[in-house]
Amino acid sequence: MEDISPSEVFEPLSSKDLSILEEQMSQEALMMLKLRQYSKKSQDSELKNLCSKLAEKHKNHYNALFNYVVSHSGSD
Repeated sequence: MEDISPSEVFEPLSSKDLSILEEQMSQEALMMLKLRQYSKKSQDSELKNLCSKLAEKHKNHYNALFNYVVSHSGSD
């Protein structure tokens, strides 16, 4: 079976698309950091757990966006 590189499967992203994705990744990273801080500072265990779970979700969103950008980067 032949190996297929991502650049053969996906079109490279336009600069506008990259800019939008960069902004979204920035927002996801910011939310992750804020929620981690809220979790550390919270005295309430329920709130602490909620913030931790939400921080993890934003981390997953960031990673998904990052992987999307990498898969559409157009480089081998």
